[in-house]
Amino acid sequence: MRACGIFLLVGTALGVGGPAGANEWLYQEEVSYVTQNDPSIIEVKGGHELIVSYVGITWKDVSGWKAGRRLVMAYKPETGSVLLDPASGKHTSILSSTKMHPIDILWRKEARTAPNTLAAAAVQVKAGGLWDKELNRVYKLLLEDAWPRKFTRQERDALISSQRKWIQFRDAQLAAIGRVYGKRNGTVQRINSAHQAMELTRSQALRLGSFLVP
Repeated sequence: MRACGIFLLVGTALGVGGPAGANEWLYQEEVSYVTQNDPSIIEVKGGHELIVSYVGITWKDVSGWKAGRRLVMAYKPETGSVLLDPASGKHTSILSSTKMHPIDILWRKEARTAPNTLAAAAVQVKAGGLWDKELNRVYKLLLEDAWPRKFTRQERDALISSQRKWIQFRDAQLAAIGRVYGKRNGTVQRINSAHQAMELTRSQALRLGSFLVP
């Protein structure tokens, strides 16, 4: 498969320390299987729906699951958010979910326990880095030939063009954020500035991710 275009260059261990290893999940949450009324939608306890792509776990695998089966929602930058079946060791990508994204869960938890405003700002910066990796991962998938859906040449050209323009928009917004918050007194302004910057990338990553949903 061939990918082209422009890319951005810019559990519970988010924090401000060293990164987890490539094979380690940054986040894991046990969930319980309920049912599957649509082939692409898996419902878990709590009324949450997960739209998944059948890579790793097949529809045949899922159709044999019984209500109450123990599953795990997990996340690391290399795979994004996935649904893991501990019994088989298989996992499949979560394209969309009514549950909060693991990155948001991670940074919110870290922010609640940050010892000071400087540490809280660092949490926002770290979260922005994770969202940047998620954006790059999703964008690469969008430009590939088949997984999890195939785009036409016109769609791919439109995606590449819009992403280039978004990068210009992002850079202009970051400059404005820096100027506005840079002139305000108080370390809490560092949190506000870092949060605004993080939200720029987060919203774009989620928007591009929605294009993967069949």
